[in-house]
Amino acid sequence: MASTVSSYKKQMSLLLEDGVISEQLYRHFINRGLKVISPSNDFGLDYLGELLPEIVIGASSTYVSKMKVPYQATSYVAARTNESGKGVYIYKINHKPGGGVLYLTGGTRKLGDSVFASTHRILMGTKAMMISADNLVANREQIWNWQFFGNAIRESNPQVYEDLMKLRDKINTNSIFRQFVVARSDRTFRRLKLADLYHKNQIQILDPKNGISVIFLTNESGHDYASKLIPESHLVDYIVTGKNFDMYSAMNQVRRLYDIDVILNDGGRIMSNSVRDLGILGEERVTLEPYPGDRYIPHSERIDPKSVLGTEGAGIDGGEIKNGIRIHSTRIGNEIANVYLYPLNEELCI
Repeated sequence: MASTVSSYKKQMSLLLEDGVISEQLYRHFINRGLKVISPSNDFGLDYLGELLPEIVIGASSTYVSKMKVPYQATSYVAARTNESGKGVYIYKINHKPGGGVLYLTGGTRKLGDSVFASTHRILMGTKAMMISADNLVANREQIWNWQFFGNAIRESNPQVYEDLMKLRDKINTNSIFRQFVVARSDRTFRRLKLADLYHKNQIQILDPKNGISVIFLTNESGHDYASKLIPESHLVDYIVTGKNFDMYSAMNQVRRLYDIDVILNDGGRIMSNSVRDLGILGEERVTLEPYPGDRYIPHSERIDPKSVLGTEGAGIDGGEIKNGIRIHSTRIGNEIANVYLYPLNEELCI
């Protein structure tokens, strides 16, 4: 852990010396600190520790405790678009089932991404997760828990799966899990026909038998419309930000009303980018996959620019992720599990 923190401080010092970041940004990242977890040393999870010797979170517990909004993190899997080992990474392929995620990993869920995504969901999403209403409808048969990824290795790597189960049990604070859904206005509810799907019991997380606490983040018109059709109950609630939807106000209320200090943002690229641009998205975890082959990824000239997650050289530090700094990297076979930090707007966060 000490070496990881030392390397982080040295990295930030070099970026400052090279004029890549300002003195203010340097102080921000140093004050944020890191939280470093060793599955083997901290929890005795040796099989998981072999794959992920350290799991790095881009803010210390002390820093998170001072925040007025939850510390938010998101995650993706992305694949190279050619064999050269350079260039563009895409995170989806349009018109393919599930956004083409399985195509990015060569038609199967791979070990590295399954483990990286599982630990991310366990550590960052134990108390709460946030998705967009669009994602909710598109994936309405899904329940957003770590086993969505963990089940992919249940038979092939049972010992690692058992360690993930143990990690979940150790991290679980017995707090109520809450699923936040961003539906910015009545137009969102109407366009997606959310109430119809709810009454037909076609949305898993809104099925009462699953016992999941769902809170819609919306504006006054969204609440006025939806609360009549999806009434408030012990499992359904609303956070209303006023006449206009305001993500910062919503996050402030999430922290204040529900005492949620960490939240996993799984809302999709448009939503996570908007939260990043607001200055309240702390980090991003990305599993970089090698080029899976012509049969899975279309030729680069036909790639939709909206499918691009990162391009080498786009980051603050010259890394892949625009506006981000890569602070940790773990190789798992031919996959690379990276953690990138985004600057936080401390006038909003602290």
